[in-house]
Amino acid sequence: MEKALRTAKIESYIISLVEKFPILSYYTTSRGWSFLISWGHRLAGLTLIGYMFAHIYTLSLLFTPATFDADMKLLHNFVFSFLEWALVVPLLFHSLNGGRLILYELFHMREDEIVMRSMIIIGLVYILIVGFFFVEESQQISVALFWPITVAISLIAFFIVLNKIWRTGNSILWKLQRITGAFMIPMLLGHMLFMHMNYLTGHDSGTILLRMQNPFIRGMDLVFITLLLFHAGYGVFSIVADYIKPGPILRSLAVLVIIVMAISAFFGIRLIVAL
Repeated sequence: MEKALRTAKIESYIISLVEKFPILSYYTTSRGWSFLISWGHRLAGLTLIGYMFAHIYTLSLLFTPATFDADMKLLHNFVFSFLEWALVVPLLFHSLNGGRLILYELFHMREDEIVMRSMIIIGLVYILIVGFFFVEESQQISVALFWPITVAISLIAFFIVLNKIWRTGNSILWKLQRITGAFMIPMLLGHMLFMHMNYLTGHDSGTILLRMQNPFIRGMDLVFITLLLFHAGYGVFSIVADYIKPGPILRSLAVLVIIVMAISAFFGIRLIVAL
């Protein structure tokens, strides 16, 4: 994989950037790129979990629309806008690398050079598109056009992976992690793109509340938050299980993760239903 990454200028440029950071350079040299990518995937996932909790809290302010709008106006500045756009990076990396793992584990697609190069190209194009719409703040796209197409793509990915994985000997939780991941890759990337293509959809209480009255959107959000919280919870537990031996401590932490995610699901679902 290391050899393949050095065959193109863009990969060489990325490697030269990594080598400027002593810690990253040390691990790529001593443990290899697979180790660095694996930890990048985990850190990106943890970042997204933190954003998910913050997002649920922010949406809870919709019960008092004036407060929500006031906070959005306060946060409408260069620093916050840049951070909001920068969130595309961990989201994109976690999604595309998750897709790479599914292709590798289930479909035995081991052409690392082709897959990695495709990830880089798709990632750069996506970031530029999101950045363009984010700067414009005046674009509009039909909900009735965008989301049915996105959900259809997600369902196709869901059933392809389901058909491929369900009869394997892996644990049920491992299977569900891959299946929910396949469903959420198009959904997450679509959500980020849609929010930036329709600025008011994520920043104006009236627009958000009107959108939430659509039964299709409401149902989609309920399914999305349920699958997302399961995927996040199992991901956190997988990280913990890599460093703690099976026993009382691991079981206690597993219960803690389940409780946190169940509480988050309760408030998230209650929020969607009540709005």
